[in-house]
Amino acid sequence: MPGRLAIYDDISFKKDAIDIFGNIKDNIKVLNKRYNIAPTIDIPILLNNFVYTYAHFGFVPSWAKDTKTININARSESIFEKKTFRESYKSKRAIVPINGSYEWIKNPYKKESIPYIIKHSKQDYLALAAIWDEWYDTSTNTYLLNCALLTTEPNDKIKQIHDRMPVVLDKKDWALWLDNSTNFEQLNKLFKPYPNERIKIEEVSTLVNSVRNDSIKCISKQNVKIGQGSLF
Repeated sequence: MPGRLAIYDDISFKKDAIDIFGNIKDNIKVLNKRYNIAPTIDIPILLNNFVYTYAHFGFVPSWAKDTKTININARSESIFEKKTFRESYKSKRAIVPINGSYEWIKNPYKKESIPYIIKHSKQDYLALAAIWDEWYDTSTNTYLLNCALLTTEPNDKIKQIHDRMPVVLDKKDWALWLDNSTNFEQLNKLFKPYPNERIKIEEVSTLVNSVRNDSIKCISKQNVKIGQGSLF
């Protein structure tokens, strides 16, 4: 978790990034709005060289022989111990802005699971801690910029639907996270559950259940019918 994302508005994020870091190199300009992003699809990312660009959603270390195995998430508790992630954790950290991520709960009465979108309760994006790398594709003579999202223990809200949640960064911690001189003790303090009151979880359309669907209808809020309870 998270494995499916919605990223359709980065205006506030870019404004906040400029306020904190000054000028950033914006290679994206106008965001390609996506409402149902699955792994291997490119997502926007702010690298720690302050380039804002797209990266392959799925981590492939530079030394990998191929792209058959990718990791979309990296556990923050063991990231430094894993050969796959530790070099990027040292020097290739990044921030991925998302408008929401999806999780599902099984519906006992239907085959189709119930989708929920997880969003910030007070602003229009969540800033997720990420790592990146570049993998050289010998068949095309090009580099594949790629990334993984860090995860941690869930807060009480998320715990109802999943046993992990992404590491969400407060704006005050962005500079600390992207600074290569930050020591690991400081970084590890960022790996904590995001406060319950800053997270909003809403039931959305089952259109999102299929990766073939990618429209604004995927995030349409579903009204809880009379007689039904709500987890959130």
